Amino acid sequence: MRKTLGLCFLALTLTAATAHAQGLFLEKGEPGISTAVGGAAIGTGWSASVVPSYTYRGMFDVGLQLTWYGYNNGEASKLSALGAMPFVNVYFIRAGDDTAKIALPVSVSGTLGVEKRMFTGNGLEPNPDGWGLLLGGSLFRRMDFSNTFAGIPEIFIAYDLQATTWHSAAAGANAAVHTQGQTTEYDHKARAFLRANMAFRSDKILYTIVPYVGYQAGFAVGGNLGAIF
Repeated sequence: MRKTLGLCFLALTLTAATAHAQGLFLEKGEPGISTAVGGAAIGTGWSASVVPSYTYRGMFDVGLQLTWYGYNNGEASKLSALGAMPFVNVYFIRAGDDTAKIALPVSVSGTLGVEKRMFTGNGLEPNPDGWGLLLGGSLFRRMDFSNTFAGIPEIFIAYDLQATTWHSAAAGANAAVHTQGQTTEYDHKARAFLRANMAFRSDKILYTIVPYVGYQAGFAVGGNLGAIF
């Protein structure tokens, strides 16, 4: 049972907002404070998140992604988890930036996020816990269709490391560490998403819609709604 639950956890972690990148909606030199909500579905469950973040001069984002995970895979259906992930997005190159040393038709950014997960609902058995590392990059292109609407197609590819610790006396088949009843399982995966970022500008607020689809230990689909002040 532990192996089944472990695969379920590892497949779903970090699904919701995938380190919400608000800076791609802003011009270089433009700051912003953002709040976004997101949700996603994958074969083994679902997630919902809220993501406050800050962009410094259109150069990098710093934020915190808070995510609630639910599982629908057999024995895992009784469990849920709360994840907290601080993250940073750095915008290395922006298309159309005359001051850049390298002129590219697309913009380039990098993402780093580290998440701590806390599980509940395991009954009489100790709840597992875990953490995750997300390291990736994006290619995107901004297209202004009017003074108030912009579309920004994006490709996101990342390395996804997950570790789940089981607090029991038995060692699992994929155990990497077994000390005093703790078994830690590690999982290394790739992640890839296509995101159709859209921005709608009002007088003082920039509203964002981000549907996405891709691969994360299986087919995944989700979306975010946000506002940048």
